[in-house]
Amino acid sequence: LEGVRCYAHFGTGNYNPISAELYTDLGLFTTNPYYTVEMLDLFNFLTGRSLKEDYKRILVAPINMEDRFLKLIRREIRNLKRGRPARIMAKMNSLEDERLIREIYRASKIGVPIDLIVRGICCLRPGVPGLSENIRVVSVVGRFLEHSRIYFFQNGEDDPTNGEFFIGSADWMGRNLHRRVEAIVPLQDPEHRSRAFHILKVLLADRKQAWLMKSDGSYQRR
Repeated sequence: LEGVRCYAHFGTGNYNPISAELYTDLGLFTTNPYYTVEMLDLFNFLTGRSLKEDYKRILVAPINMEDRFLKLIRREIRNLKRGRPARIMAKMNSLEDERLIREIYRASKIGVPIDLIVRGICCLRPGVPGLSENIRVVSVVGRFLEHSRIYFFQNGEDDPTNGEFFIGSADWMGRNLHRRVEAIVPLQDPEHRSRAFHILKVLLADRKQAWLMKSDGSYQRR
């Protein structure tokens, strides 16, 4: 092929060779311009050669990531009100961002089913009457120290694998959303979406390493 081809790798973890022996992560290696065009803009932003702030496909912290996640949650609320399929599933290491927690509570009160797989710190409380009855929080710490971040929004689709899936490096924490440069990307390929959905279902069905958070913040092993 003639010309220049751009390659991009988007991962859910870092490139530290020590932690890479302990953690399991997901990665997307691609030449698809859908991703690489904005990836180049992001790297130019890091080097000071670009001031781009209107990323359309990828979610970039601290520029647009939190606002985009808030909009995705609010869209699930609208879908439920319109009688369309709505569901949120999110896997991360920690959850403590106040704005996202408030919006998750609002979605739960409306009736959106929400499954959160949070390995570590979680400042949200599930199962509180009138507030978070539709939220389930599961912590899974297994042999491979599950480290991937996966975010799913059903977006009115009857088949969940046709919904929107995102992977990337950011937890729902202030430091990730506001004090670091992080990237989250949508999964386009149906096979990739199916695999991400399978991972979420396996973790939620775990009966060996899973701990359920109770409404008082304590955990009970399944």
